[in-house]
Amino acid sequence: MRNAGRILGCLAALLALSPDAQGYYHFVRYLSRTAPWNPIYERFDLNALPNKTVPFLISEQVPTLPAGDSYGGLVSQIRLAAKAWNDVTASDLRIGFGGFFPAGTKHATPAIEVVFDELPPGVYAKGGPTIKADPYDGGNGLFIPILKSTMILPAAAERASWTESAFLTIVHEFGHCLGLQHTLTSSVMSTSVTRATTKATPIGPDDVAGLATLYPVAGAFSFTGSITGRVTLNNSGVNMASVVALSLDGAAISALTQPDGTYRINGVPAGTYYLYVHPLPPLVAGESFDAGITPPRDFDGRFLNASTAFETQFFPGTRDANRAQALVVDAGAVVDSHNFAVARRTSSAVFGVQTYSFPAQIAVSPAHLAVSGARSFILAAGYGLNSRAAVNVIGGSATIPNSGVKPYSLDARFVQLDLEFNLASGQGVRHLTFTQDNYLYVLPAAFRLTRNNPPLVQSAVATVDANGVRAITVVGTNFTDATQILFNGVPAEIRAFDKSTGAMTVVPPPGVAGEPARVVALNVDRTDGQSSMFVQNPPVYDFEAAEAPGFSVNPGSLPLGAETVVEVLATNGNFHQAYSSIAFGASGVHVRRAWVTGPNRMLVAVQVSANAATGLFNVSLLNGLRIQTLPAGVQITLTPPRLSMVRGQIADSATGRIEIPAGATAQARLTGALADVPGVQVTVGDRAAAVVSNQGGLLTFRVPAGLTPGPALVRIALGSDVALPSVLVVDQPAPVVNFASISGQRVDAQRPARPGELVTLNVSGMAEAGATVSASHMKVAVGFVQHDAVAVTPANGSSAHDVQFVLDAGLATGNYVAGVIVDGRVSAPVAFPVRAN
Repeated sequence: MRNAGRILGCLAALLALSPDAQGYYHFVRYLSRTAPWNPIYERFDLNALPNKTVPFLISEQVPTLPAGDSYGGLVSQIRLAAKAWNDVTASDLRIGFGGFFPAGTKHATPAIEVVFDELPPGVYAKGGPTIKADPYDGGNGLFIPILKSTMILPAAAERASWTESAFLTIVHEFGHCLGLQHTLTSSVMSTSVTRATTKATPIGPDDVAGLATLYPVAGAFSFTGSITGRVTLNNSGVNMASVVALSLDGAAISALTQPDGTYRINGVPAGTYYLYVHPLPPLVAGESFDAGITPPRDFDGRFLNASTAFETQFFPGTRDANRAQALVVDAGAVVDSHNFAVARRTSSAVFGVQTYSFPAQIAVSPAHLAVSGARSFILAAGYGLNSRAAVNVIGGSATIPNSGVKPYSLDARFVQLDLEFNLASGQGVRHLTFTQDNYLYVLPAAFRLTRNNPPLVQSAVATVDANGVRAITVVGTNFTDATQILFNGVPAEIRAFDKSTGAMTVVPPPGVAGEPARVVALNVDRTDGQSSMFVQNPPVYDFEAAEAPGFSVNPGSLPLGAETVVEVLATNGNFHQAYSSIAFGASGVHVRRAWVTGPNRMLVAVQVSANAATGLFNVSLLNGLRIQTLPAGVQITLTPPRLSMVRGQIADSATGRIEIPAGATAQARLTGALADVPGVQVTVGDRAAAVVSNQGGLLTFRVPAGLTPGPALVRIALGSDVALPSVLVVDQPAPVVNFASISGQRVDAQRPARPGELVTLNVSGMAEAGATVSASHMKVAVGFVQHDAVAVTPANGSSAHDVQFVLDAGLATGNYVAGVIVDGRVSAPVAFPVRAN
């Protein structure tokens, strides 16, 4: 009964969380209250952001945190939450940490502020656009530019920052700040009641589609499809009805209708879907069970409110999911005219359903069930739901028998759902329908079937790896190749994984003695998505005491409009590429890229906005869980009259790549007093570089031979005119094709290759002798035709590698040249005769 009490306590706490909100939706305005209905979205203007990156800055005010939590830990969770959105490849918007700011800071570019303040009872965070410009046409239609978004976190936190709920709340609020409202498809933009994402997989397909609609990358929608139609009630359009495309593999993507009832769901991955429409949940007895979505407004500020009095139905007009018509969505295609004529209903009988499971003695929501586990039931609770409901799994990979819906014996507020499934039932999220009082309610991603139980961290012990590097051996169960180890919010670099013992050797992030980190294992595979926090309070790792580090920044002043590189030098820095970064506390100073060149040195490429505020700014160094501040560490100054600098990135003049082998020719876009001037001198990594030309705004020079691969400072000068320093990335030497052979015979004029034959190229310089090289990292070019490598193996008796490929069957007879492309490095071509039979 002690266990039962603990479970009931967890359930009661979960029931008391934020109100229900379940289709991607945005902050929308319309020009009028009549057709045509062309939505005007609130979003950031990518053209106003350096490198299309919106900075998020964190208030210098330090909040009060629960026992066992730390400010460094909280900051790491905020940065990890931002990374979840930054990793959405379908979006052209990037999100970068901009540092810490004092109250009253004015930003030179659009930005997101994270502040700590008092919040109403029961509200854990708030976020969204707070300062907006007038509507603007950036070339793709009107939109309302966001100038500032604000996320408010509690000044006195009740939840530890490392918990699932706190982390997902921060991810959710970042979504609001980017221009997303609540959704109705169990994604992270749902509130906690129906949210089905986890810390391991925080972003759902609906979230991706919503963000990509605001900030699409070029060609984004050529890889996905769209669904359109109209929802009517008595032949009149239904406003803000939620239309959901539901895939049996787990994807659920939706959109809300416009005032005339029309809808368009963009960003739908190719596949087979069921389509249904449902109303937004209503307000009940004055309680906030509604969707929490701000209706669209006209330009007089008047709302166009939602229509909620209608029945849920599947296409084409049925409340039975088994009779729903499947529709096929192809990439780049529009599936149109999927219309709904809904029936009136005065109220919703069931909504806001939340599910729970018990992989151990902790209630987990959303529910997860291991197909090989001992437990095969979940609990459900929601407004109006009771054990009289008929509950079914959509798609049949699991079933609920007739006797499988019953009151939960330990607490009648919950309905127990007994499920039948087996090892052949597959993995991933599953959807449920609830039919009660002649009303249909659909819960996307109601539970997830997994192969195994959640990961469990058994120990984390300091050690030294095979290279003498300080490491930690993390031992646990149910670890996989997709397991990530977090120290608070910092993912640890994994050096080795022994599947037989469940031991992972990781490099821990730098930390602070006296501020222990929680060690959490996440299975980030989307078919799993489980966390060790499902089954345990995370174990604590205590950092050893270390000498206090210090750092300096050179140069200490940056002019307005500058593009340059700064050098960060430290004592006791313990820098690491995966853990170390720098920020300037001003939205007008953007970090483009940082390179760790040694334990106490970093090179940081920065860009200063032309309208940034001048003056002294603090510089923040984040190294793992350590946060260090250099007061007045950099000064932003007015632009001097003869300022010269390299704009953009230095590139290989032959290939256009920004990684340039030593000895190759590089090209830089030089501006200012030194542009187009003969006699300029260039050094790369303190070695003189031969200048080929300096004309037409392009400086061309040869990269000195013998440079170590990696970033190297580039200095350009002529007399007293000295350009701002820039950086060039020295690449590994290009690979060399030694010869081609077929079945041991060299390919030459006497033995030409034939289309369809298996060809072997002997290639040097791909990797270290004997090293494993993935075939997926390379291509073989014959003329203008690229081929996939079939296999890459170390060559016998040499340091080279053998690359095998099948010669394209459509090649005609001719004298071609062949080469290899390895991670973008292009070999010199070799003769490759082909004879077609």
